[in-house]
Amino acid sequence: GLEGKPSPETFVYAAGRLNTPIERAVVFEDALSGVAAGRDGGFGLVVGVDRGVGSDRLRGAGADLVVIDLDELVSP
Repeated sequence: GLEGKPSPETFVYAAGRLNTPIERAVVFEDALSGVAAGRDGGFGLVVGVDRGVGSDRLRGAGADLVVIDLDELVSP
């Protein structure tokens, strides 16, 4: 099986299955270990979703962008 977080292996595998280069893929995560996995995997963008962990901690783990709700990323 695939290693769990904080290993980026699952994200890397998923990007490969989607035929998407890692540097063009986005990781959305609400866990510090998942954000770190995205950072360590070299993904193009790592979005931290703050569900109480704290934006500073998500940024510290490697999030390029932090949102509270994914609706913040959608244009009306």
